[in-house]
Amino acid sequence: MMRVCLATHTIFSLYNLDSGSRLFYENEDTMLYRHSNARVLTIAVLFLYSLTQMGCATPLHTQKGETLTFPANPPLVLQIDPLFRPLKPLQFPLDSLTDVDRRVFVHSDDKGAILRLVILQFERVQSGASFKFAYPAKPPAQFGAQTYRFGAYVHDDEAEAAKSPAKEAGRTRALLLAEGFKVPKVFRLARLARVADPNGTTEIIIFYMEAADAEFPTRPLPMADEDGDMPLNEADASALFKRLKSVISPVSG
Repeated sequence: MMRVCLATHTIFSLYNLDSGSRLFYENEDTMLYRHSNARVLTIAVLFLYSLTQMGCATPLHTQKGETLTFPANPPLVLQIDPLFRPLKPLQFPLDSLTDVDRRVFVHSDDKGAILRLVILQFERVQSGASFKFAYPAKPPAQFGAQTYRFGAYVHDDEAEAAKSPAKEAGRTRALLLAEGFKVPKVFRLARLARVADPNGTTEIIIFYMEAADAEFPTRPLPMADEDGDMPLNEADASALFKRLKSVISPVSG
């Protein structure tokens, strides 16, 4: 079912149904553009209708350029700094428990070396799974109208991706490499997370990441915890959180 849902997303990424403009990302199959807008729109509408009859879920985010809407309760709308380029969505099941919709935004130099990343993730418990999101917002951080669990640390992204290529870090790193970016091994990372509905069926995670290979050329990282990450001190964590807020703006929620 996940593959069918991704096909739906690909068709609708070709055109904004209101204006005829492209929406999420450009599809590489240029043969489709030989058809008229009206014909593609007709095919897309018929295909979507057929999928709704099969019970296929729509994408978990709504995205237009650098603006992203999460179907949280209440909804959350975020605006990303235009320096960051949006990539195509990552959508996949995780451990037969949840469905992940992950959006990656890249700030790189003119040679493709990644300087910073913004990653926004919405996760939903799969139908029939008994799993629930349940954790306190501690240590707390206020962001927009909500309180999140906050963490800040130096993260060995290359090692985590190699250890679990089918999970979030592995899939994200593979996407970045496939897009031709030069991906740092190590990032300085700020993370916000919260349960997004009263029933514990959805979660929102916000990542802000800065390239940190120059500061941490050797691994394992010094003073790393059991996950291989090096926690930042309070002053560095606070400064990183301020930089997160300078590029990710809550419009509502």
